[in-house]
Amino acid sequence: MWLIDRVFGFQRKIRKLRKKWDRLREKALKKKEPIRHLALEKLDSIENHLRILEEQRLSRRDRARLSKEIEIDLAEVTGLLESKPEELGSPEYQTKG
Repeated sequence: MWLIDRVFGFQRKIRKLRKKWDRLREKALKKKEPIRHLALEKLDSIENHLRILEEQRLSRRDRARLSKEIEIDLAEVTGLLESKPEELGSPEYQTKG
């Protein structure tokens, strides 16, 4: 029974979220400055949520809510990494050309 829990359990979902976070961080470190800064700030806040999910005993509802928030935030970072500096919209982050 423990094998089924390990393969299909909540810990697997946490490992997958951590792996996705790790890969996005590697991609963010390769980007240039305006996008890199924004992505790394967002990833740092996501890491705090991931750490809570990994280390604390939470109720099933809280675990589900927190993991869904992390998934949404990781999708936002993915979109940010795929965007160009001109698409950010904020004049302070736009490059002069």
